[in-house]
Amino acid sequence: MNSRLKFLLLNLFLLCSLSAMAQEKINIGEKQAISSAILNEKREIWIHLPKTYNDSSISPAKYPVIYLLDGEINFEYYTGMSDFLARPPYADMPECIVVGIKNTERTRDLTPTKSQKKSPVNPNVILFGDSGESENFVRFIQEELKPFISKNYRTQDYSILVGHSFGGLFAVNVLLTHPEYFNAYVANDPSLWWDNKVLISKTKSYLEKNKTFPAHKFLYVSQANNEEQNKNWNSEMTQAIEEFKGIVEKNGSLNYKHHFFESEVHGTVSYPGNYDALKFIFKGFRTDIKKLSKNPQLLEEEYKRFSEKAGSNFTPSETYLNVVLKFMKSNDFKESEDYFINLKNSLYPKIK
Repeated sequence: MNSRLKFLLLNLFLLCSLSAMAQEKINIGEKQAISSAILNEKREIWIHLPKTYNDSSISPAKYPVIYLLDGEINFEYYTGMSDFLARPPYADMPECIVVGIKNTERTRDLTPTKSQKKSPVNPNVILFGDSGESENFVRFIQEELKPFISKNYRTQDYSILVGHSFGGLFAVNVLLTHPEYFNAYVANDPSLWWDNKVLISKTKSYLEKNKTFPAHKFLYVSQANNEEQNKNWNSEMTQAIEEFKGIVEKNGSLNYKHHFFESEVHGTVSYPGNYDALKFIFKGFRTDIKKLSKNPQLLEEEYKRFSEKAGSNFTPSETYLNVVLKFMKSNDFKESEDYFINLKNSLYPKIK
């Protein structure tokens, strides 16, 4: 074989190899479509499954579900963020299924009342004329989307609702009207100015009637620095969020966190807000693997404490137990290794 032919064959081999490599894809989710009788339209949803969801080396697990509004904007970064925070052995949260809900008529779906706000340039024009149908949208999520997800995926009975701006307004409204629908609510820079601060009035009425918020519920509110970055713009939003903060903190019964982001504006606050929200909601989930070597019972004790706080039962995942066992074995912590072998077998018995 002459050198020219060898050269051609080598190039052909390299091209084939590169072509095969180029065909490998990294997928972060899948698209599904649901025909909604409530909304009278087809809705597109984007679904991200945890890294271990299809791992055949472990027992099939069930996962909490995060319902993410404005899915077309937030889905790509949010899924990577949640996977990062759930990575062992430093997991700050459990692995979760993320369901991004794509918009069709955003203002219609996310606002609780019909707008009466007149245009500042033309008083004959009512702004946000298609508003006020959020009750139908939450019915779609609760009665159609959630059953679809539970039927087609392995879900744990724990869910989070995440929204920004009008989506944050929607999340707060669902907490006040249907608090049982979700375990935790995230409202990034919520538009609480809406309809002369109607949700501020609704919050006051809710507390007058019920005295306290339901037990084990979480609410996280981020606030952007709209006043500093945009002088004389959106002061109504800032005032409404501050007023809501004062009411909730005075009550003291809700697992609540408010975070003001000095360096963020309305359009950017969701990213750091969502990261901080997940850390807040799942505070107490992370365990110190080094401490477990001397006190293996600590793992079950800490999961019990976290479950009581969350109002739902959480157990160590098989993936995490495998990491713990590897650590115990490599460091020759024999007694702790035996303890975790027994724990793993009790939580994830292998079918023979």
